[in-house]
Amino acid sequence: MVLAFMYFAFAKAQSSSDQTDIKRKTYQATRVTTQPTIDGKPFEAFWESIPSGGDFKMIEPTSGLDERDTHPTKFKIAYDDNALYVAGYMYDNEPKRILRQFSQRDEVFAQADLFGFFLNTYNNQINQTRFYATSANALGDAVSENGSEDFSFNVVFKSETSIDNNGWYVEMRIPYRTLRFTEAPVQDWSFQIFRRIRHLNEDYSYNYIDRTTGSSSQYDALLTGVRDINPPLRLNLYPFAATSYDIFDGEKQFDISAGMDIKYGINEAFTLDATLIPDFGQVAFDQVTLNLGPFEQTFSENRAFFSEGTDLFNKGGLFFSRRIGQTPSGAGSIELFENEDIVDNPSNAKLLNAVKVTGRNRRGLGIGFLNAFTEKTEATIERVDVTGANDTIISRRKVITEPITNYNVFVLDQQYGSNSSVSLTNASTLRSGSFTDANVTALVVDHNDRDLNNNYRAQVKLSNRFQPDETKSGTAVALDWRSTSGNWQPRLSYDFISNDWDPNDLGRNFRTNFHQFYGEIQYEQFVPKGIFNSYRFELGAGHRRSADPDFHIQSDVRLSSRFFTKERNAFGFDTSLNTRNLNRFESRVSGLNVRYAANQSFGGFISTDYRKKFAIDIRGGYFYLFDDPEKGYDFNISPRYRFSDKFLLIYRFDWSKNDLRNSFVTTTNNGTSSILSRRDTHSVENSVSGTYNFDNKQALSLAFRNNWNRASFSRDFKELQDDGTTEDSSFELDEDSNPDANFNVWNLDLSYRWRFAPGSEARLLYRNSIFNFDDQGDISFQDSLDELFMQPVRHNLSLRITYFIDVNEAKTWFSST
Repeated sequence: MVLAFMYFAFAKAQSSSDQTDIKRKTYQATRVTTQPTIDGKPFEAFWESIPSGGDFKMIEPTSGLDERDTHPTKFKIAYDDNALYVAGYMYDNEPKRILRQFSQRDEVFAQADLFGFFLNTYNNQINQTRFYATSANALGDAVSENGSEDFSFNVVFKSETSIDNNGWYVEMRIPYRTLRFTEAPVQDWSFQIFRRIRHLNEDYSYNYIDRTTGSSSQYDALLTGVRDINPPLRLNLYPFAATSYDIFDGEKQFDISAGMDIKYGINEAFTLDATLIPDFGQVAFDQVTLNLGPFEQTFSENRAFFSEGTDLFNKGGLFFSRRIGQTPSGAGSIELFENEDIVDNPSNAKLLNAVKVTGRNRRGLGIGFLNAFTEKTEATIERVDVTGANDTIISRRKVITEPITNYNVFVLDQQYGSNSSVSLTNASTLRSGSFTDANVTALVVDHNDRDLNNNYRAQVKLSNRFQPDETKSGTAVALDWRSTSGNWQPRLSYDFISNDWDPNDLGRNFRTNFHQFYGEIQYEQFVPKGIFNSYRFELGAGHRRSADPDFHIQSDVRLSSRFFTKERNAFGFDTSLNTRNLNRFESRVSGLNVRYAANQSFGGFISTDYRKKFAIDIRGGYFYLFDDPEKGYDFNISPRYRFSDKFLLIYRFDWSKNDLRNSFVTTTNNGTSSILSRRDTHSVENSVSGTYNFDNKQALSLAFRNNWNRASFSRDFKELQDDGTTEDSSFELDEDSNPDANFNVWNLDLSYRWRFAPGSEARLLYRNSIFNFDDQGDISFQDSLDELFMQPVRHNLSLRITYFIDVNEAKTWFSST
């Protein structure tokens, strides 16, 4: 069935007749021989002879309505040999109501009006490069596929805005070096203009977008008249210098580093990015918490190189970039002999360098290639021997915990028809010596029919891990169909993962050996009705079975709803009913399943209007098990206050409690038996984030987080049985063994950012962190906090300066000299 589906999609890929038929406006850009002054005031003589576009249509709340007579939108587009020039005229009969919250680059969804110029240089109704400007003069850029945005994309373009008694205005200069397009006499481009009127809670577009059908990228207008331009040399250099001073537990360390990131246009379609002597000292702190589960704790990517422009590498879900430079694979399995201790065991492998090549040619073929090396990592083992004369002999040895390792991802993605694609992805991890190597491959078909009514998706994946003594191979298959038009949108899916499926050398997957069936029906009211702008209901049911041997794991039914009022308040609720669950991982013993009773959960949320100075988000949830004492609660509240258009402060409080959960303690009998007991957990988290924007180029930001977790295990230990139930056990803890836990972490970042030139930035960061972990399972939050402040505090002060160099402009520097 999977092969038949893929054959059908490949057949479609060879046919151009499957292109979606959508009514598309046409605008002709004007070639110019002079340049405008980019000051946000598009009223100079340059713009007078350039025709304007208008007659915008509402996107939401009511798709398709004409724009208000009091709030018309106009735009103009010109071009020369080097750049596009865009002017936007956002008229407003009540200019004092235009919201103008200051924000920094890419923070374009602040409480401000918004203008967007979306350009598709492939005219494929799939990909867009998006350029944004707010009424407070913040700018942003993103790449988009099928309407999904990635703001990690960053290029250097110029944008300025202004406001007067008739509305607000924007001017943009978009150099061709920020775009990828083919060398052709006449360019085949499409575009969209977007406007958000924040105080009216309304969005508009130049070409009509039907929210009920397909994705927004399929509704671009055609941009004609762009001809006789050549893709420029795209070579940008980002040299940086960094220094840091660190104090921890009486030890001081001062570091200076320098390096460079390079962005080079190999040709008109493909770009090479490289990071030489990388430095990630100022990345955001990870959201670490107490982990008592059977799976590793993972975190989102904070390193710019691995988050920018990586949309192609997500095809097939094989690439999890945090694997590069992760904890060495052998760090937790070091064999010690008598009188030996580990004195140094690095927690991360150092990245030596990384390169990536990405792009898409005129025929819709996207190619992505990423390659990275990490250096050899060693732990230091110390042995202390005492001779008969009480002399001490100290010796040390090194143990390789991770050899030199090469990480590689290669992607081919062929687009076709109506927003459809076929992708092949391969990810490999090669370690020198006798360490494990891995290779994983995925074939993905994502097909939309001509009328944009249905989406079909299929994936087949193969994994191979080449260990010193054997090779393990695994398979994963996924099929998915969903309706993509109308108020009622059903969905059906099937997933299979074999027991030996393991992409985790460069990917991320935890659960294996199952079949999963899922069905869902969604109803969405797209146009205002009564007090609501829109609302949505979702009813879904799932069934999961073990693949080998075959048995029922769990089934569930869930219902959720979301309501959005005309005043921009939102609320919703959700509930689920789950059958008994045979958890195959909690026991830590293969073949032993922990049986959890059937359960029910309830939850709900409220979110108030962010346009107001004060707004608040609240969510709560509760679950309980049938015929079992386990139950749980969670609650969070997040008030925010906008003191002015320059200063926003957000506080968040999270509280959760889980009582009497049957949980893993340890294994016995050489790892063949599992000991469980009832566990109580309690967590509290306080976080504060705030930004004071001096202007749109300078900001002072605060990020604070304190996370406390406590776990207390009952001493009434049970032994897990083959049927998933438990029986009394004679097991007793060793004197030095205690599964209880008290975890407390404190992180504070205070940073000053200054974009002192286009693409160039200086960042001064002060970082304060404290950590404590012990086995006091009954400790209170206040006592845990008191003990946390008794731990050594890490203070770190760092400065990083990055400068942008466009080699094209640099040539003019030297020629003029």
